[in-house]
Amino acid sequence: MIPHAYIVDDEDVVRRSLTRLIHAMGIPSTAFASGEGFLDAYTGAERGCLLVDIRMPGMSGVDLLEELRRRGCTLPAIVITGHTDEGSSLRLASLRITGLLEKPFSLAQLREMLARCEAPTR
Repeated sequence: MIPHAYIVDDEDVVRRSLTRLIHAMGIPSTAFASGEGFLDAYTGAERGCLLVDIRMPGMSGVDLLEELRRRGCTLPAIVITGHTDEGSSLRLASLRITGLLEKPFSLAQLREMLARCEAPTR
């Protein structure tokens, strides 16, 4: 089981829903309304998995992942999207994401993605 899930999504209803689902799986989580908010709290010592919305105002999910990778962060990342465009898909390909969850997704799909994140990270 992953030790912690970090949820980054600008939609309050999505953050609350993911928090409830993940807690029901026995995984603690912390939710952030923006990529900037996560970066403000990020120390580099976090372990677990990042669930990030691809499209957010300000720093997008792709921008956040690029910045984290630039900093040497290897947290497994699951990207959540309602739709992808070619530009985002190309940028994601180089970011070593664990997977892509397309909205709406099922609990089984979420569990499968989280199971993929169980490898040790730094």
